[in-house]
Amino acid sequence: MNTLLILSSMLLVTLGSYLMLDLLSHLGDWSQRRKAQCVVLAAPLFSLTIGIGDLCLHGIAPRDSLLSVALPLTMGLIALGALGLGIVRLALLAQVMARYGGRADAALQARVDDLAKRLCCTPPRVLLCHYDRPLAVTYGLRRPVVLLSTWMPEHFDERELEAVLAHELEHVARHDYFMLWVATILRDAFFYLPTTWTAYRQLQQEKELACDDVVVGVTHRPLALASALTKVWLHALSEPACGQFSAAQSLVGAEKTIDHRIKRLLTPPEPPAHAHLTRASIFPMSIAALATFLLPGLVNVTLMFLLMGCGPALLPGKLL
Repeated sequence: MNTLLILSSMLLVTLGSYLMLDLLSHLGDWSQRRKAQCVVLAAPLFSLTIGIGDLCLHGIAPRDSLLSVALPLTMGLIALGALGLGIVRLALLAQVMARYGGRADAALQARVDDLAKRLCCTPPRVLLCHYDRPLAVTYGLRRPVVLLSTWMPEHFDERELEAVLAHELEHVARHDYFMLWVATILRDAFFYLPTTWTAYRQLQQEKELACDDVVVGVTHRPLALASALTKVWLHALSEPACGQFSAAQSLVGAEKTIDHRIKRLLTPPEPPAHAHLTRASIFPMSIAALATFLLPGLVNVTLMFLLMGCGPALLPGKLL
């Protein structure tokens, strides 16, 4: 019965996740979309908690007991492995950055500090690494750091470099490194759910579009960012032996999105299809989506507990 509880809760979480992802087509605000994607990524924790925290295993038949314990235990071990892998990634990146990154000159750091004030974010530390390919990385959980390769200031003009720096600073302002680090852990922990991969891809792609929009709003030079992206793209195409996105991945994102990003920058923005949706209308819509997301799962858990002879009156005794 516990196995049925876990599987049914996972099914309901998956269906609710599809509903939540479908709701994103009505949301034009990047922050609202990111919140919904984070909910979808974290939703399988509900099923994992139910499976591990089930207090009614005592009445399960021995034949079903092994599967009932093995399923949540396997899910828990996969989640712990994903957390461990995330910590390893974090340590390796910090080690690489400490080894190859050197402090930028005072002029570049001052320029970044000025842009940070305009973007209302914490000024990050800027590091330069001697590398003959385009590279721009923002990282750091507590203290943000921006790593640039020496290729960037050598091949970009002043406006292009400003656009790239503003793009990376917006990642700092949005705490994208931390958010994507957590999202990667959740993706690995629940890799067996298709909605997890969908939400992760959307989160990863849309953070670049959100930063592009802010850069255009601050610099008022969309052509500068489009020109910088084009230069990185052309350099990646000219270096097939190194992989098209081995160095440029952090700046341009996935291959299938770079063309879309450049077109967005070169084309005047169109009014959103759902511009009539205001914050006042989005809030009740979000509440309704959250209720649709959670209520079926709670009803399912209650019914399963009752079928296993574990009603509300028996729960205090189980805890004691």
